[in-house]
Amino acid sequence: MHDTPPGRPHGPEPDAVPDDALVGELRELMERAAAGLAPLPDLTQEAVRLGRLRRIRARLAVVGAVVGVLAVGGIGSVAFGGLGSAASQPVSPAVAPPSASRTSAVPSPAPSLTAPVPVASASEAAVRGARTAEALTRALGDLIGTVTPAGVDHFAGRLKGHIFPVTFQVMPGGGGLAECRDLPETATTCRTASLPDGSEVRVIVSGGTLWGGQSFSVSYRYAESTVNLTVTPDADAQVSPPVTVDQLVAAAGTKALLTEVRDQAKDRALDAAEAAEDSSGEASDSPSAPAETAPATAEPPTAEPSLADDPSGTDSTSETGGSSR
Repeated sequence: MHDTPPGRPHGPEPDAVPDDALVGELRELMERAAAGLAPLPDLTQEAVRLGRLRRIRARLAVVGAVVGVLAVGGIGSVAFGGLGSAASQPVSPAVAPPSASRTSAVPSPAPSLTAPVPVASASEAAVRGARTAEALTRALGDLIGTVTPAGVDHFAGRLKGHIFPVTFQVMPGGGGLAECRDLPETATTCRTASLPDGSEVRVIVSGGTLWGGQSFSVSYRYAESTVNLTVTPDADAQVSPPVTVDQLVAAAGTKALLTEVRDQAKDRALDAAEAAEDSSGEASDSPSAPAETAPATAEPPTAEPSLADDPSGTDSTSETGGSSR
């Protein structure tokens, strides 16, 4: 028989409850208390968003610090440079202002009212660039995709994520075509073709894999103009344009491009006529310089008759108080 500690009766207490039953009751009470509460939100997306915001703020802080250092350095160089240049200039003696009596009386010419307006010319250039891009899209759209303006005489075809630069120039006069010769060191080949109307075309293919792709160019005369059309590869991806020599020659002879060449020739003639008209208008509007008039000379005073001219001899001296002899 084992000894029982003092103060503790033999056997379990009457109010003792097993641990499992107690845990079950507590769980049930907690579930009842939380039954009316809303479910907890998902904190994963919020944590990701906060992490991204913190990274962006850190990057912006670094960029702002770099820009601030560069700006302070630029301002300091300008300030010290200005002080140095001002200090190096010699002090010139003060010049007295010209006197008012020497002021020219010739009126200053009035400002011309026919000065060109840059905004209008820029809008006209944009309209012409959009028109040329549309013509290039009709001629080359199936090969290099939609063509959009990218500057004066420069455009870009976009196809399947690639950008193929395009140059389209219409120059006045029937200048010489590009010289046709092969250059093996630059992988350049040249050949002669013809447009549907019989016009001669020079076709030049240059470059290759080692040069980041091939470039295709055609040159021909049409509408008293020399036309150059060039399609170059995507420089970033080093991909040649999906164009063949025959396809580029056919595109150069399409109605869309030939019409664009004629339109550019007409625009060039209109611009030349307007420039001539403006120059003549400015010449007529400018005030002509006043004719220099000789200073008016006073009429010489009437001389009194001399002795030689007076037929009365010495009798004329009587008018001045003298006596005749």
